[in-house]
Amino acid sequence: MKEYNPTEKEQTRNQVRKPNLSDKAREKLNELKPFWETFDNETDRAIGIVSVCLLDHLLEKLIRASYVKEPQVKSLFKNDHILQSFFAKINIAYFSGLIPKAIYHDLKLICEIRNVFAHAVIADLKFTDKAIAQRIDRFTQIPKTVSNLYPPKLKFILVVAHIASLLLAWEDLLSLFRPPNLVELCGLEKTPFHEAILRPEEIRCILQEQLSNIARKE
Repeated sequence: MKEYNPTEKEQTRNQVRKPNLSDKAREKLNELKPFWETFDNETDRAIGIVSVCLLDHLLEKLIRASYVKEPQVKSLFKNDHILQSFFAKINIAYFSGLIPKAIYHDLKLICEIRNVFAHAVIADLKFTDKAIAQRIDRFTQIPKTVSNLYPPKLKFILVVAHIASLLLAWEDLLSLFRPPNLVELCGLEKTPFHEAILRPEEIRCILQEQLSNIARKE
């Protein structure tokens, strides 16, 4: 997999723009504390696999928050369906504009690390194993200036915790301010077929009205 290296401009933007967490999102973060505390008594293999279970759950919630409110949506995430796997959720979240490239890059590495832990025949596989440690060193969420100060296991947990907090914040944000999709934006469910094709000036008016509505909510 090609390594993603954020530009200096992107790094600066990521440092300046920190997610504004609502009280609801902070409560959700506090609910995760027991999850992190269990890591003290878990093996490296268990941490590598269970962490993905958490991120998989949070990615699903984020994606579903961006979809139409349709009961059948949940079937997409069940066994043998298109969004059942963790890797599929990572791709859909990125291609739908729900997560930035840096998070997409690190989530794919976490997926690879999980697969190494899940399929290796070595019983006591550790985060210090070369195949795992090399992937951890490619994380973008750990500044290169301090990366060498942390052992691989701690770096992995820090990145998982950071991404989990971001996914929670973004899911909360989407729940509050979900942008209208094309069907909602153009009223296609209510528009006769022969009137569904809008002129550019009509589309601009619709977009401006929606942006005004979102600004009023803020």
